[in-house]
Amino acid sequence: MKKIVILYSTAGMGHKKAAIALFRAFRKRGDNVSVSNIDTLDYATKFYKFLYLDLYVFLMTRARWLWGILYYLSDTRIVDKFMRKFRGSFDLRSLRGLEAMLVKERPDAIVATHFILPGIAGVIKRRMGTAPRLYVGITDYGPHAFWLSEDIDRFFIGAGSMTAGLVKRGIREEKITVTGIPAVEEFSNEFDAEALRGTYGLDPGRKTVFVLSGGFGVGPMESILLSLRSCRVDIQVITVCGHNKRAYDRIDALRPGLNYPVKLFGFTDKIAELMAVSDLMITKAGGISVTEALDMCLPMILFASVPGQETWNERLLLGAGAAEKAGSVDEIPGLV
Repeated sequence: MKKIVILYSTAGMGHKKAAIALFRAFRKRGDNVSVSNIDTLDYATKFYKFLYLDLYVFLMTRARWLWGILYYLSDTRIVDKFMRKFRGSFDLRSLRGLEAMLVKERPDAIVATHFILPGIAGVIKRRMGTAPRLYVGITDYGPHAFWLSEDIDRFFIGAGSMTAGLVKRGIREEKITVTGIPAVEEFSNEFDAEALRGTYGLDPGRKTVFVLSGGFGVGPMESILLSLRSCRVDIQVITVCGHNKRAYDRIDALRPGLNYPVKLFGFTDKIAELMAVSDLMITKAGGISVTEALDMCLPMILFASVPGQETWNERLLLGAGAAEKAGSVDEIPGLV
């Protein structure tokens, strides 16, 4: 029996959703595969969790410009070369017990949907003796330096357009496989959209706009909803706030003042159904969210994307004609 360990991080819900998709796919392989899904932050110190959770959410909500600077700075060759000298050992010291778990499990392969594995890959291979095969599935449509390491045995990428960038950064082409970004099977299902519209109480005479903010519920959702009051077609809106209770409460209070109906959700596992009943999605360009929309053939308006990783995703979608980009809130109604 082959033993597989999948590593992800809840610092970004997309990493977890990709890991779940891979976990389900491995489970379908039958009794010859044993697979475990591991959140690396379960092993993290308080300071490490602060860096990857609290600070990340703060930057996404209050200082995206600073996140963009940090992203592009850490992607430069000189900074990346410097950070590689201590990043792997720092990560393993901060993830107490992760290495011991891997040594105990002795998997045949480790698959990661987060850039934690490239950082610690060299240390793992030196310390584990008969090292497992190490694989990485990049969950955006562009390669940041943190995803890359010569110690990774194979990279699975979302689009062929990424290959040249990886090769330029020293990854051998034979280590690269274009697979697309993994999404759970619900987004490839056939849905009875008409029946679902009845289930969700949607008006069949209105176009349905899906406003999605991501798992952390960050983004200017209230401004988007207010702007849609000037839309020149009859619309209804579905809004998902994720785990952000404050955003949910604010939008709930906003609904009576809008001139169109809003179906409001907190965190939900029915995203595929909500996409199936929608005509259009307004979202930031998170790698997993846009992949799910592509699987559902749902056109997108991209707005307030995170500078850095989501810039790659915007570039791919706009170039393929799968989305439009709004430069400001005021542009959204006309694009809708």
